[in-house]
Amino acid sequence: MKVEHKSKTLDIPPRILAYLNDKVSRFDKFFRKEPTLGANLNFLRGKYTCELTLEVSGRVIKASGQGPDMESSIDAACDKLDAQIRKFHARVFRKDFKAVGELKGLFQSEVPVEDVDEIPERILKRKEFEIVPMSEEEAILQIEMLGHQFFVYRSDTSNKVCVLYKRTDGGYGLIEID
Repeated sequence: MKVEHKSKTLDIPPRILAYLNDKVSRFDKFFRKEPTLGANLNFLRGKYTCELTLEVSGRVIKASGQGPDMESSIDAACDKLDAQIRKFHARVFRKDFKAVGELKGLFQSEVPVEDVDEIPERILKRKEFEIVPMSEEEAILQIEMLGHQFFVYRSDTSNKVCVLYKRTDGGYGLIEID
């Protein structure tokens, strides 16, 4: 596995990098092609954080963990990533999965995943609403007034459909759709 690491707040010691490489090597057994794993290790708000981004053949799986030390944050993120990989694997090989065979080709088919509790996800609610043209400032006001995590609107300047969302760092993100 190709591991790329970075940090904005820490100089990462070699023993932590070795620990990270050892922990993430367990994911190699799942995939036919060599995945790339991005690891972002930081110290934020008094906690060590580890954000892992696994990319294989254009598919991305993310997980993050926090802890009182870097090793525990790496352990937490790896455990979450392992669960997500197993869930993805179980869903792809489910008998009623109708996706293209390309997804099945990502995985080693002999990897056992019988310990995954697979609950089929369904759309439980549908909503229709009119997309109203407004400014970014109006959209921020709307998302705050509604108490939602995201808000869909049409930009009054570019006429594009936009998705405004709350970020975990307290700020906002904006996705513009052509």
